[in-house]
Amino acid sequence: MFYFDDFYGKKVLKSSLLPDIDCFFTTRDFVLTSASRTDLEIESNQNRKFLIEKFGLKDIYTAKQTHSSNVQIIKSEKYFYDDTDALISDVNNSLLLLNFADCVPIILYSEKDNIGAVVHAGWRGTASKILKKTIIKMNKELNIKPESVTAIIGPSIGKCCFETDEDVFLKLIKDKTKKFLYEKKGNKYFIDLKLLNYNQLEETGVKNIDICSYCTCCMSDIFFSYRKENGITARHSAVLRIKGI
Repeated sequence: MFYFDDFYGKKVLKSSLLPDIDCFFTTRDFVLTSASRTDLEIESNQNRKFLIEKFGLKDIYTAKQTHSSNVQIIKSEKYFYDDTDALISDVNNSLLLLNFADCVPIILYSEKDNIGAVVHAGWRGTASKILKKTIIKMNKELNIKPESVTAIIGPSIGKCCFETDEDVFLKLIKDKTKKFLYEKKGNKYFIDLKLLNYNQLEETGVKNIDICSYCTCCMSDIFFSYRKENGITARHSAVLRIKGI
Protein backbone atom coordinates (compact mmCIF):
# COMPACT_ATOMS: atom_id res chain seq x y z
CA MET A 1 0.00 0.00 0.00
CA PHE A 2 1.26 3.47 -0.90
CA TYR A 3 0.93 6.45 1.40
CA PHE A 4 2.17 10.02 1.61
CA ASP A 5 4.63 10.71 4.40
CA ASP A 6 6.63 13.58 5.80
CA PHE A 7 10.36 13.68 5.09
CA TYR A 8 11.80 16.53 7.16
CA GLY A 9 8.86 18.75 6.26
CA LYS A 10 8.59 17.59 2.61
CA LYS A 11 5.84 15.39 1.14
CA VAL A 12 7.07 12.06 -0.26
CA LEU A 13 5.36 8.83 -1.34
CA LYS A 14 6.28 5.54 0.35
CA SER A 15 5.26 1.89 0.26
CA SER A 16 4.29 -0.15 3.31
CA LEU A 17 6.22 -3.10 1.82
CA LEU A 18 9.52 -1.41 2.75
CA PRO A 19 8.78 0.34 6.05
CA ASP A 20 12.30 0.15 7.48
CA ILE A 21 14.21 1.23 4.37
CA ASP A 22 15.02 4.79 3.30
CA CYS A 23 13.24 4.74 -0.05
CA PHE A 24 10.55 6.98 -1.49
CA PHE A 25 9.24 8.86 -4.51
CA THR A 26 9.41 12.63 -4.29
CA THR A 27 6.64 15.07 -5.16
CA ARG A 28 6.54 18.68 -6.35
CA ASP A 29 7.14 19.54 -2.71
CA PHE A 30 10.68 18.10 -2.80
CA VAL A 31 12.19 18.70 -6.23
CA LEU A 32 15.68 17.21 -6.73
CA THR A 33 16.07 17.78 -10.49
CA SER A 34 14.87 20.98 -12.15
CA ALA A 35 15.24 19.83 -15.82
CA SER A 36 13.65 22.54 -18.03
CA ARG A 37 12.29 24.42 -15.00
CA THR A 38 15.26 26.73 -14.54
CA ASP A 39 13.29 28.61 -11.87
CA LEU A 40 13.62 25.51 -9.66
CA GLU A 41 17.37 25.03 -10.13
CA ILE A 42 18.46 26.68 -6.89
CA GLU A 43 15.79 24.83 -4.90
CA SER A 44 16.71 21.45 -6.40
CA ASN A 45 20.42 21.98 -5.69
CA GLN A 46 19.63 22.90 -2.10
CA ASN A 47 17.45 19.81 -1.70
CA ARG A 48 20.20 17.52 -3.01
CA LYS A 49 22.69 19.03 -0.56
CA PHE A 50 20.12 18.49 2.18
CA LEU A 51 19.84 14.78 1.28
CA ILE A 52 23.62 14.37 1.28
CA GLU A 53 23.94 16.03 4.68
CA LYS A 54 21.03 14.15 6.29
CA PHE A 55 22.37 10.75 5.28
CA GLY A 56 26.04 11.60 5.82
CA LEU A 57 27.04 10.94 2.20
CA LYS A 58 29.88 12.14 0.00
CA ASP A 59 27.55 12.34 -2.99
CA ILE A 60 24.50 10.78 -4.72
CA TYR A 61 24.70 8.00 -7.30
CA THR A 62 22.78 9.01 -10.42
CA ALA A 63 22.85 8.76 -14.21
CA LYS A 64 22.24 10.42 -17.54
CA GLN A 65 18.99 8.72 -18.47
CA THR A 66 18.49 8.08 -22.19
CA HIS A 67 15.45 5.75 -22.30
CA SER A 68 17.87 2.87 -22.86
CA SER A 69 17.86 -0.63 -21.39
CA ASN A 70 21.36 -0.16 -19.97
CA VAL A 71 21.88 -1.36 -16.40
CA GLN A 72 24.94 -0.59 -14.26
CA ILE A 73 26.16 -1.92 -10.92
CA ILE A 74 27.66 1.09 -9.20
CA LYS A 75 31.27 1.30 -8.13
CA SER A 76 32.23 2.96 -4.88
CA GLU A 77 32.84 6.70 -5.36
CA LYS A 78 31.91 6.67 -9.06
CA TYR A 79 28.79 8.75 -8.68
CA PHE A 80 27.65 9.43 -12.27
CA TYR A 81 26.82 6.91 -15.02
CA ASP A 82 26.35 7.91 -18.64
CA ASP A 83 23.65 6.41 -20.89
CA THR A 84 22.12 4.39 -18.05
CA ASP A 85 18.52 3.84 -16.94
CA ALA A 86 18.94 1.42 -14.04
CA LEU A 87 21.42 1.51 -11.17
CA ILE A 88 22.15 -1.40 -8.83
CA SER A 89 24.01 -0.97 -5.55
CA ASP A 90 25.74 -3.31 -3.13
CA VAL A 91 27.69 -0.39 -1.63
CA ASN A 92 26.91 0.24 2.03
CA ASN A 93 25.41 3.66 2.83
CA SER A 94 24.96 4.60 -0.83
CA LEU A 95 22.04 6.57 -2.19
CA LEU A 96 20.60 5.95 -5.66
CA LEU A 97 18.52 8.57 -7.45
CA LEU A 98 16.83 8.55 -10.86
CA ASN A 99 14.31 11.03 -12.26
CA PHE A 100 10.86 10.77 -13.81
CA ALA A 101 8.04 12.82 -15.30
CA ASP A 102 5.50 10.17 -16.47
CA CYS A 103 7.84 7.17 -16.99
CA VAL A 104 7.58 4.24 -14.58
CA PRO A 105 9.86 4.36 -11.51
CA ILE A 106 10.69 1.06 -9.83
CA ILE A 107 12.63 0.51 -6.61
CA LEU A 108 13.99 -2.99 -5.94
CA TYR A 109 15.44 -4.14 -2.64
CA SER A 110 16.59 -7.40 -1.07
CA GLU A 111 16.56 -6.89 2.68
CA LYS A 112 18.30 -10.23 3.17
CA ASP A 113 21.28 -9.07 1.09
CA ASN A 114 21.08 -5.28 1.61
CA ILE A 115 21.27 -4.81 -2.16
CA GLY A 116 18.88 -2.77 -4.28
CA ALA A 117 18.24 -0.93 -7.51
CA VAL A 118 16.33 1.94 -9.04
CA VAL A 119 14.92 1.52 -12.57
CA HIS A 120 13.62 4.09 -15.07
CA ALA A 121 11.13 2.43 -17.43
CA GLY A 122 9.48 4.63 -20.03
CA TRP A 123 7.73 2.98 -22.95
CA ARG A 124 11.06 2.32 -24.68
CA GLY A 125 12.62 0.85 -21.55
CA THR A 126 9.50 -1.21 -20.93
CA ALA A 127 9.52 -2.51 -24.52
CA SER A 128 13.19 -3.51 -24.17
CA LYS A 129 12.49 -5.12 -20.76
CA ILE A 130 14.90 -3.04 -18.70
CA LEU A 131 13.26 -4.16 -15.44
CA LYS A 132 13.63 -7.84 -16.31
CA LYS A 133 17.26 -7.22 -17.32
CA THR A 134 17.92 -5.54 -13.97
CA ILE A 135 16.58 -8.51 -11.99
CA ILE A 136 18.61 -10.94 -14.14
CA LYS A 137 21.78 -8.88 -13.65
CA MET A 138 21.24 -8.78 -9.88
CA ASN A 139 20.85 -12.56 -9.91
CA LYS A 140 23.77 -13.43 -12.20
CA GLU A 141 26.36 -10.93 -10.95
CA LEU A 142 25.39 -10.46 -7.29
CA ASN A 143 23.62 -13.77 -6.61
CA ILE A 144 20.38 -12.07 -5.57
CA LYS A 145 17.48 -14.50 -5.72
CA PRO A 146 14.38 -12.91 -7.33
CA GLU A 147 12.15 -14.30 -4.59
CA SER A 148 14.13 -12.28 -2.01
CA VAL A 149 13.46 -9.00 -3.85
CA THR A 150 10.71 -6.56 -2.90
CA ALA A 151 9.60 -4.32 -5.78
CA ILE A 152 7.68 -1.09 -5.54
CA ILE A 153 6.31 0.39 -8.76
CA GLY A 154 5.79 4.09 -8.21
CA PRO A 155 3.60 6.81 -9.73
CA SER A 156 3.66 7.16 -13.50
CA ILE A 157 1.35 7.99 -16.36
CA GLY A 158 -1.61 5.64 -16.20
CA LYS A 159 -3.55 3.68 -18.77
CA CYS A 160 -6.10 6.49 -18.61
CA CYS A 161 -3.65 8.99 -20.13
CA PHE A 162 -0.93 7.03 -21.98
CA GLU A 163 -2.34 7.43 -25.49
CA THR A 164 -0.22 5.97 -28.32
CA ASP A 165 -0.34 5.20 -32.01
CA GLU A 166 -0.16 1.67 -33.40
CA ASP A 167 3.63 1.70 -33.88
CA VAL A 168 4.26 2.12 -30.14
CA PHE A 169 1.45 -0.30 -29.30
CA LEU A 170 3.04 -3.05 -31.41
CA LYS A 171 6.39 -2.58 -29.68
CA LEU A 172 4.81 -2.91 -26.24
CA ILE A 173 2.02 -5.45 -26.68
CA LYS A 174 3.06 -8.80 -28.12
CA ASP A 175 -0.14 -10.63 -27.24
CA LYS A 176 -3.23 -8.71 -28.34
CA THR A 177 -5.49 -11.10 -26.43
CA LYS A 178 -4.28 -9.55 -23.14
CA LYS A 179 -6.97 -6.88 -23.20
CA PHE A 180 -6.32 -5.91 -19.56
CA LEU A 181 -3.06 -4.30 -20.68
CA TYR A 182 -4.63 -1.84 -23.11
CA GLU A 183 -7.77 -0.28 -24.49
CA LYS A 184 -8.36 0.78 -28.09
CA LYS A 185 -10.35 3.92 -28.84
CA GLY A 186 -10.64 4.64 -32.55
CA ASN A 187 -7.10 4.56 -33.97
CA LYS A 188 -5.47 5.19 -30.59
CA TYR A 189 -4.30 2.76 -27.92
CA PHE A 190 -4.23 3.38 -24.17
CA ILE A 191 -1.60 1.18 -22.52
CA ASP A 192 -0.90 0.23 -18.90
CA LEU A 193 2.89 0.65 -18.55
CA LYS A 194 2.88 -0.13 -14.84
CA LEU A 195 1.11 -3.43 -15.39
CA LEU A 196 3.54 -4.36 -18.18
CA ASN A 197 6.41 -3.87 -15.74
CA TYR A 198 4.54 -5.81 -13.07
CA ASN A 199 4.36 -8.70 -15.54
CA GLN A 200 8.13 -8.51 -16.10
CA LEU A 201 8.68 -8.84 -12.36
CA GLU A 202 6.42 -11.88 -12.17
CA GLU A 203 8.20 -13.47 -15.15
CA THR A 204 11.54 -13.23 -13.31
CA GLY A 205 10.16 -14.72 -10.08
CA VAL A 206 9.66 -11.58 -7.99
CA LYS A 207 6.56 -12.08 -5.87
CA ASN A 208 6.54 -9.26 -3.31
CA ILE A 209 5.28 -6.31 -5.38
CA ASP A 210 3.47 -3.07 -4.61
CA ILE A 211 2.03 -1.12 -7.55
CA CYS A 212 0.96 2.51 -7.23
CA SER A 213 -2.38 3.49 -8.75
CA TYR A 214 -1.54 7.19 -9.08
CA CYS A 215 -1.34 8.69 -12.57
CA THR A 216 1.20 11.51 -12.83
CA CYS A 217 -0.70 13.11 -15.71
CA CYS A 218 -4.00 13.18 -13.79
CA MET A 219 -2.22 14.26 -10.59
CA SER A 220 0.11 16.89 -12.03
CA ASP A 221 -0.66 19.07 -9.02
CA ILE A 222 1.38 16.58 -6.95
CA PHE A 223 3.79 15.04 -9.47
CA PHE A 224 5.57 16.40 -12.54
CA SER A 225 4.10 15.31 -15.88
CA TYR A 226 5.96 15.71 -19.16
CA ARG A 227 2.81 15.06 -21.17
CA LYS A 228 0.46 17.28 -19.18
CA GLU A 229 2.95 20.15 -19.07
CA ASN A 230 4.09 19.85 -22.71
CA GLY A 231 7.67 19.06 -21.74
CA ILE A 232 8.21 22.24 -19.69
CA THR A 233 8.56 20.61 -16.32
CA ALA A 234 10.94 19.44 -13.61
CA ARG A 235 11.18 15.83 -12.39
CA HIS A 236 10.12 13.83 -9.39
CA SER A 237 12.62 11.23 -8.24
CA ALA A 238 12.93 7.67 -6.98
CA VAL A 239 15.33 7.52 -4.04
CA LEU A 240 16.83 4.42 -2.42
CA ARG A 241 19.45 4.37 0.32
CA ILE A 242 21.34 1.15 0.94
CA LYS A 243 21.88 0.69 4.66
CA GLY A 244 25.25 1.29 6.23
CA ILE A 245 26.64 -1.74 8.06
